[in-house]
Amino acid sequence: MFHVRQGFTLPELLSVIVIIGILTSVVTPPLGRALDQAAVHEGVERFAALHATTRQLAISRNTVARLELDRTQRTAALSVRRTPAAWDTVGTYPLGSASIACSNPTILFGPLGLGYGTSNTRVIFSRGAAADTVTTSRTGRLHR
Repeated sequence: MFHVRQGFTLPELLSVIVIIGILTSVVTPPLGRALDQAAVHEGVERFAALHATTRQLAISRNTVARLELDRTQRTAALSVRRTPAAWDTVGTYPLGSASIACSNPTILFGPLGLGYGTSNTRVIFSRGAAADTVTTSRTGRLHR
């Protein structure tokens, strides 16, 4: 008569757990680096899109437009000048989960789309070991 075995033995279970542990320790570090790089790339792409939108808004409305970075909240606020002393905020947009450092948190564009005021604003997005830098030139263009 045959006896059907139900379940697994302890050595079999321990072998599977050890194999899973080894695979996890090999896969986790590269995965973490990839996630850091993805977060930095997301921040740069969102910033580039808002930069282009702000510049085009200044040109299309023939006024001064600004992009203000909030480094602690990791957001950017897009505004247009209504009067010399008043600004209309178009919206506030998230820039992702990467940390932000910048030489000047406010980027201004004149009616011709040129940089207005401080030139060469440098914005650095970083997370973990991944980092990327973008610079706004005096001509209003973004350099990566």
